[in-house]
Amino acid sequence: MTSKVLTIAGSDVSGGAGLEADLKMFEEYGAFGTAVVTCIVTFDPDDSFGHVVEFIDSDVVTRQLESTLAVHKFDVIKSGMLGSVDSALVLAEKLKTNELPYVFDPVLVCKGVGTMVDLKDLFVANLVPLATVITPNLEEAATLAGLEPIDSVEGMIEAAKIIHGQGAKNVVVKGGARLAGDDAIDVLFDGEKVTTLRSRKVNEKLVNGAGCSFASSIAAGLATGLSIQDAVVTAKEKVAHGIAACLDNATGVASLLHPASRTQPSPEVSVTVD
Repeated sequence: MTSKVLTIAGSDVSGGAGLEADLKMFEEYGAFGTAVVTCIVTFDPDDSFGHVVEFIDSDVVTRQLESTLAVHKFDVIKSGMLGSVDSALVLAEKLKTNELPYVFDPVLVCKGVGTMVDLKDLFVANLVPLATVITPNLEEAATLAGLEPIDSVEGMIEAAKIIHGQGAKNVVVKGGARLAGDDAIDVLFDGEKVTTLRSRKVNEKLVNGAGCSFASSIAAGLATGLSIQDAVVTAKEKVAHGIAACLDNATGVASLLHPASRTQPSPEVSVTVD
């Protein structure tokens, strides 16, 4: 049987992040993907490619969500940028009625824009407790956990435990390449065990879509039968290859190449698990 995965996310016309990234990553697992669009991100070439974010009306988001849930029986739901309070609440209500595994990428900030809208309290109250896996980056983890900026593995572990205490079943704090040192580091906490994942930083470029693609890869891995840890490790490998083969573009932030682990794998990529 072919696995089916639904993403609820913004559209990034650059192709590296958002639902475009999610659908590409689902395909890498042989999974069938559909998307609910919450917002559209465009770029202004006359203003240093500054971002313009246009949110989709919550009624339209609701119709999209109800339509796709009626058309398909999904194995996993993944969400990224929700954009508005109303859209987040619509998703929470739907998740409460279906019990599907849910991968929650709690997007609070879009590169180049800053905070979209203050969704922290809403996330903690309504979506974090529903998450099978939540995948905050360092800034998102600190915000959700109510901590000072995180700059160490110890801080990542502390945040992961706090967020788990808010109800998420599994927490992956994405340190990636943002921590000092030679390794890109992520931390997984399942409520009992802390697992640290490390891979060598493959380049110094700022890459758009790494976080989106990591979460969607985890979702596709779960949909196709991987365990939580195997899904996270596989996701880290795929994203690392995608970063190594990233594509330069006019915005100055490179685009992740999603099929890179299959089409042009880097010999520098390997993931160690502690």
